[in-house]
Amino acid sequence: MTAEHARSWHARGAAAQKRAVFFVFDGGVGLGHLRRLCHIAERMQGPFACLVVTGHSRAATWFVPAGCEYVHIPSWDSLIAERARYWAREPFVEVELEEAVAIRRTMIDGIMRAFRPDAIFVDHLPLGSRGELADVIENARCRKYLVTRGVLNGTEDLDALIFGGAARTALIEHYDRILVAADRRIVKFAEGHDLSARVRAKITSTGYVTQKISAAAIAGKRAERGLAPGDTWVVASAGGGQTGEATINAAIALADAYPELVFDIVLGPRSNLRPPDGIRVGGNAMRVRIHSTVENMGLLHAGADVVITTGGYNSLLETLQGSASIVCVPLRASERDEQFQHARSLSDFIDIRIAPTAAELPLKFAEAVQASASRRPDRRAEIDMSGADAIADIALNDLAMDTVP
Repeated sequence: MTAEHARSWHARGAAAQKRAVFFVFDGGVGLGHLRRLCHIAERMQGPFACLVVTGHSRAATWFVPAGCEYVHIPSWDSLIAERARYWAREPFVEVELEEAVAIRRTMIDGIMRAFRPDAIFVDHLPLGSRGELADVIENARCRKYLVTRGVLNGTEDLDALIFGGAARTALIEHYDRILVAADRRIVKFAEGHDLSARVRAKITSTGYVTQKISAAAIAGKRAERGLAPGDTWVVASAGGGQTGEATINAAIALADAYPELVFDIVLGPRSNLRPPDGIRVGGNAMRVRIHSTVENMGLLHAGADVVITTGGYNSLLETLQGSASIVCVPLRASERDEQFQHARSLSDFIDIRIAPTAAELPLKFAEAVQASASRRPDRRAEIDMSGADAIADIALNDLAMDTVP
């Protein structure tokens, strides 16, 4: 958002502040859904009072923007025994699934009655992970928006979860818009699904939603890391970290194999690996750093020369704001799933390689290092990254229409 655009936008909303609530999907393994909605809330705060509702407790303190607020509700990881077992812990309350859903539904209902939003943004699934948003979507008298990254996991039958049954009814009867947070040239959302004309009419591709990272910030981060001219900086991350342990271990092995390169390896807050921050590998602790978490991961992705990633939406978009060559090691094994699909769709615009497994990472990494040294230009500057601004404008314009007699 330019300074002029921001002044104009805030002036339009200054007369009467609206309220927006953001329901974050937390049924997956990563933090991408939380981060995407937080980027939108950051653009909207001011003309809107933005409230984020999430089951991610620790991560919310990092990602919810200043000026916004959030409510933490019990996560599925702490309510459902099977999910809790992954973390080798007991659920915080012993209940059957039906009661777990009722707990979240009742809390959400209380938030809605207290906050009385003018707009609701629902992430990923129209009715929530387990239908906990059904009552809200049917009964709340406000604007309702579904936000989707646009590329869906083909092995999860998401067509049925998003466009079938009660979800389909909600999209047709209760939702105002379906906002696809992607560049329409790269992610052809409507064309990839068998949708009715009524659903298609509600779809708007907004451009990608991501953190804006300046060239000055990138230069500052590289200087802070102590990089000299000609140094090659490798950043490896596994997003939230859950199920990405094999990729991280392979990246640690590469740090030993390439003593001339500088590495930062980030496990992620949901990883089962827990070495202490700053542990060194293969000698100089300044050359190789391993972190459990990093507060501003976007700057590392944007500042690196080579990025090893599991292919999460946010990680890729942050990296595209720099000049790094990318090696994607998707968490999911199927080529029908989001990380494979998205990486392939981006390949016409950026320098990206896919290693289907961590075992294939060394070969793809060697190619990426060589490509980074040649600094061949690609088309990343053409990609539309204005999604958060576009969504903010859409919401404010829609609500302005509501106030017209």
